[in-house]
Amino acid sequence: MKSILYGFLPCKQVYPIGITYLADFVHRRRPDVRQQILDLSLYPQAQRPAVLRDAVSAFSPDLVAFSWRDIQIFSPHEGDASLEHAFNFYFASNTLKRVAASFQGLKQLYRYYSDIRANLSYPWLIHKEFPKAKIMIGGGAFTAFADQLIEKLPEGVLGILGEGEDALIKVIDGQPLDGERYILREGKRIRKGEQRSTVLLDSQTVDLPYLTSIFPQYRAYLDESIGVQSKRGCPYDCAFCLYPYIEGKRVRYRPAAMVVQDIAQHYHQWGARRFWFTDAQFITGKEAYPQCTEILERILAEKLEIQWSGYIRTSLITPELAKLMVRSGVGDLEVAITSGSQEVLNNLHMGFKLERLYDGCRYLAEASFKGKVILNYSLNSPKETEETLLQS
Repeated sequence: MKSILYGFLPCKQVYPIGITYLADFVHRRRPDVRQQILDLSLYPQAQRPAVLRDAVSAFSPDLVAFSWRDIQIFSPHEGDASLEHAFNFYFASNTLKRVAASFQGLKQLYRYYSDIRANLSYPWLIHKEFPKAKIMIGGGAFTAFADQLIEKLPEGVLGILGEGEDALIKVIDGQPLDGERYILREGKRIRKGEQRSTVLLDSQTVDLPYLTSIFPQYRAYLDESIGVQSKRGCPYDCAFCLYPYIEGKRVRYRPAAMVVQDIAQHYHQWGARRFWFTDAQFITGKEAYPQCTEILERILAEKLEIQWSGYIRTSLITPELAKLMVRSGVGDLEVAITSGSQEVLNNLHMGFKLERLYDGCRYLAEASFKGKVILNYSLNSPKETEETLLQS
């Protein structure tokens, strides 16, 4: 196998960190393999089939590898009022509001299923029009719903669950996928593989000049946050979260120097100024303090005037770390408070005390943090009551 086209399936605009790291991983180990990255999110929906068709015709890849990041659009976020419409439909006292919300709900259901059908259509396009190309698919959304999605994809499409680096190297070399997490439909039979060991993260920096050459669409993200990974894996057991299932529970760290070199490359070569740590949690626990501290100290030493953020457990922020975070350019923070009730948090296996979360926020305020703290709640979770909702 000598060529790979990566297709980032449409979702809200977010830097495709997974396939950029995957392409860099392959390049370091199989430099003779030609690669190209195509981000379908950056095109209007009506143009995407033609764009994909033209890219495959021009590049002639042996393998088309799709990354499916998002599938759960009902969660509230900017530009999605699904939660508001649901509340109006069930609880509004004004009948007109309830009727309007019902129509909005139908529109969102149609959009939801239309988007899923559209994403499924791209592998089918390759299967029908380019039958010699092998097809692979992975990503967070596919991993979460692999059993359902593999039934709707062409027979023979190789699905990769979770980490894909080692599996992709085996596919390139024509080796069996023993010891890898995969799913494959052969007629009515579904074959699955189990991962024997997690991927060892590269200790080297990303080859950014090479990445620039295979991903010219990077320019669309220069005003957005560029993803950087400092670690992989999550040790927690939060009832609603799939990070441990996708990445494993063992936390693997990249050297802090390499993480900051990645940031510095993007800063100097691309002019990027905003960064997002794509880790399940930037501070996974007390054992992560040395790496996190070194990363932030190196950002300051390199005089990188950036704004950075990520998912952070404020319950793990110390006064010293808060000062370092603010000095190094921390921006708005997303905090999974989940509930204002400790009982609900315990039922969801969140693994923190509310008082410690409040302490972390207090330390940030004392360190002159000027950004926003965005609180993510999971309302109406199991054993939720009116009393616990009022606590939230």
